[in-house]
Amino acid sequence: MSGVAIFQRARRDFGAELASRGHHVVYHTNERNRCPGCGRAQWYVGRITAECGFCGTAVALAEINVGVPQSGAPAMPRARGARPAQEKRRHERVATPGRRLQLLIEDSPHSFAVENISAGGLMGNNPVGLAPGATLQVRVEGGLLVPAEVKWAEGDLMGRAFAAPVLPDPSQAG
Repeated sequence: MSGVAIFQRARRDFGAELASRGHHVVYHTNERNRCPGCGRAQWYVGRITAECGFCGTAVALAEINVGVPQSGAPAMPRARGARPAQEKRRHERVATPGRRLQLLIEDSPHSFAVENISAGGLMGNNPVGLAPGATLQVRVEGGLLVPAEVKWAEGDLMGRAFAAPVLPDPSQAG
């Protein structure tokens, strides 16, 4: 087994590579699109591509923006003009390392660590394995009970949305 060479493909900026190629056939939503393969106009439109209903030619959707992620994870398609997830948040998040609050689940108290908090909700550990959709109350500083709902749970973390916006105490932030 002599003479075996292992090569690694270099990562290129996909957007810059496309710009240097010139003309691109793309599918435009709400316009009459002719297939470059057969000239017909029947399409099966997906999330990233549109496929001709007659000959099967696939073309990219013009409205999709596929970015190159920073972490090396696969990029998720995003509609042109859409804001990234962090920009869709209505309330600014405040990191809260070392902060602990209390959950009341059916009047049973459970202490949990808070990762970040905002007027609309918080993220912290999931002490009892709650699933999305579960309702609970969060006891914040001063003893105030705030009704909340579990919006997502992933591993030992979960996101809780408050029923109504609450102003977090900035003196308690990290």
